[in-house]
Amino acid sequence: MKNEKPTLGSRALRCAIPLLIAGVALPAVAAQNKNAYVANQFDNTVSVIDTTTNAVTATVPVGNYPLGIAVSPNGNNVYVANALDNTVSVIDAATNGVKALVTVANTPVAVTVSPDGTDVYVANANENTVSVIDVATNTVVGSLPVGNAPFSVAVSPDGKRVYTSNTGDNTVSVINTRTNAVSSIAVGSAPAGLGIGPLGARVYVANAGSNTVSVIDAFTNKVAATLPAGIGAAGVATSPIGIPVYVANGVDNTVSVIEPFGKKVLATVPVQSSPGAMAVSAKTARVYVANAGSNSVSVIDPFKNKVVATVTVGNYPAAVATQPE
Repeated sequence: MKNEKPTLGSRALRCAIPLLIAGVALPAVAAQNKNAYVANQFDNTVSVIDTTTNAVTATVPVGNYPLGIAVSPNGNNVYVANALDNTVSVIDAATNGVKALVTVANTPVAVTVSPDGTDVYVANANENTVSVIDVATNTVVGSLPVGNAPFSVAVSPDGKRVYTSNTGDNTVSVINTRTNAVSSIAVGSAPAGLGIGPLGARVYVANAGSNTVSVIDAFTNKVAATLPAGIGAAGVATSPIGIPVYVANGVDNTVSVIEPFGKKVLATVPVQSSPGAMAVSAKTARVYVANAGSNSVSVIDPFKNKVVATVTVGNYPAAVATQPE
């Protein structure tokens, strides 16, 4: 597995079209973001960006083909899904060193952390599962079946539900973390990024194949609305208050700013080549967009809806996450 790339039917979708979403935005917390972390797919590193200066302050070597990244709620640990090593690197945020390496299942591509910081959920694209890592021991304590070729993973603010977008069957899987029961919701074509509103009532799914966003009602597990987006809608995130919704459009190199209740695109922000993964600062509400084709991160001012900084990072940034303090 280490010498071959994922098949097109599973995960090379990331290279076939710009759908580089793994690290979806974690539920908003009332804290100041100190760093942004960017997984660089083709040079096996993580770039550490100081969000005050927008400068790269460190480059951390990780495993082979990192595609997903997430930060623990306390900001102490950064988790990186290494697709071709079948591992998750655990970075100590204080030292920027890898302090643990956890073996998971086949082709881990996305990762998220439970709101209480006790569990890490890892989507395994070639096995159609989610691995559950116990943070205290850095060991896998469970494996849950999901849909075909899971692309992104996210957890609700109360920790009761885990969602995966499944590119292989155009569904979203919903895992009940109390019972481990799994249900399925049909969404648009080639679902990629996932974003959850701050209260957990709505789940947003970027459908790259249909240039839309499916809005899932978390109480009914049904699609309540469909929002327009740009071409190749790949990443999605919400502001700390839930409005607006941001969508990275990987084909037309823009970010759509959407008012979800009125289904209106409020602004279209040009960014660099092949934008995909997104994260939003809970304190400043600034939007960080990984531009895979430009080896950069665009920083969007949410009040002006314009790019206020462009940060050069590593080769083919596939995922981005921000650090609460």
